[in-house]
Amino acid sequence: MSEKSVGPYALEMSHISKNFGPVIALRDVDLKIRNGYIHGLIGQNGAGKSTLMKILSGYYPNGTFDGEIIVAGNKVELKSPRDAQQSGIAIVPQEITVAGTLTVAENILLSEFNNRGLKLYSKRNEDKTIETFLADNGIPLVSSQLVDTLTLPQKQILMIASALYMNPKVLVLDEPTSSLTNDEIGTLFAIVRNLKVKGYTTVFITHKIAEIMDLCDSVSILRDGQVVYETDRADFNSDTLISNMIGRSIGELYPQKNIVNADAPIVLSVTDLIVENPRKPGEKMLDAISFELRAGEILGLGGLVGSGRTEILKALFRENNVLAGKIQLGDGKVYGDAIPDALNAGIAYITEDRKIEGLLFNMTIRGNLTASIMETLSAKGILKRKSEKEIAHQTSKSLSVKPANIEEMIGNLSGGNQQKVLIGKSLLVKPLIFMLDEPTKGVDIASKAEIYQIIHDLVEKGAGVLLVSSEFPELLAISHRVIVFANGKYQGEMVGDIDKEHELMLMAIGGK
Repeated sequence: MSEKSVGPYALEMSHISKNFGPVIALRDVDLKIRNGYIHGLIGQNGAGKSTLMKILSGYYPNGTFDGEIIVAGNKVELKSPRDAQQSGIAIVPQEITVAGTLTVAENILLSEFNNRGLKLYSKRNEDKTIETFLADNGIPLVSSQLVDTLTLPQKQILMIASALYMNPKVLVLDEPTSSLTNDEIGTLFAIVRNLKVKGYTTVFITHKIAEIMDLCDSVSILRDGQVVYETDRADFNSDTLISNMIGRSIGELYPQKNIVNADAPIVLSVTDLIVENPRKPGEKMLDAISFELRAGEILGLGGLVGSGRTEILKALFRENNVLAGKIQLGDGKVYGDAIPDALNAGIAYITEDRKIEGLLFNMTIRGNLTASIMETLSAKGILKRKSEKEIAHQTSKSLSVKPANIEEMIGNLSGGNQQKVLIGKSLLVKPLIFMLDEPTKGVDIASKAEIYQIIHDLVEKGAGVLLVSSEFPELLAISHRVIVFANGKYQGEMVGDIDKEHELMLMAIGGK
């Protein structure tokens, strides 16, 4: 085991404060990371995590903030990212930044090339050196492989390997699991645990409480630019962590469900529906299904990934083909086979992938919100700019989108605020049926609470909601009913109750 620090702390950030004009981003933050620990850093979007890490990375140089930074017992003044690197700080950002035309070994060695002087480069020797390095650290990559052939998770692991090769005193991983599957997360965790065995200190930034509980030795919670809670693993409690993160009781996370009247009108009726498998044209995705959705009701679609939940929503929205069956609105009408027909029928669909299918990243908050109602905001081909701004501002304000400036580019928003804009875009068409596919994917706890409240407000106003979520506690807590699918078959129906997670999981894997 190699010692990466002198004394009990690998990193100390003391009395860190930073303002952006009148806005206080960080207020007297003290962060101490014990040597050899995996330390979790959590907080909702806007809590100050990014600002704190930009200070640690040298992006915000010494002199632009108050406080001091001590690495391995030595006070450092970081004036640039290069200073941070040379001081033993390695930060792996959430965004993938690798050189696709180079090999794994060449990517890892990039940071060293500028410092090697006239030393000759030998591809055979360097490949062997990197192969040994990867094996010693349990990193499942091949040194000679071209990076363009790697999967997205492999590229993320490559970034970690590149940071690790610099032998840092503190390794910071910023939201490293945001685009990984459960199996890939398991691989990443195995690497991080192996680094701990070797004596490395890791700061693990995430918004997922389950990851903190599973992986970390200690945790600090930032809220409104301050550290509001710190504890070690022995005292971990998920409810306490969530409460401190959102600033209120965990009991307030999910809104109180409204009561669905037994005689509430049916807004959607599905009979013997058979949906085509989009990956195998002509074949069915799952057996015939039937269900009804009432006004003021949230109906959950439960199951594991690949069970057909998303395909059902896309069939209702006319993105996927229907092989058989009938879809009727509450008044008995059958709508057409194209997406505009679904929209005209009052059906809104919030896609799972907001970045590819949902939002326009070359546009502002305003442009994204009003994209769905351009026709109503135009007269003879001329946009009513004043009306557009008023509607966008009102919608953004009602959903608490941050920042409040509707001219901000959508790409500059956090995941939670992007999701609220996507929901707001659909709200403007005043749908009767609202279909949400993984509406809280990639958003923090506080934003989840806001999205839950938006869904609650929708059904309070009489809309019907179809909800897909892979987070079973969320699905059960939000939905009035849940219908479950497994192995291409309808498994049954259950009442939405957060205490029934085990029962739901059993049904989702095909058990009884």
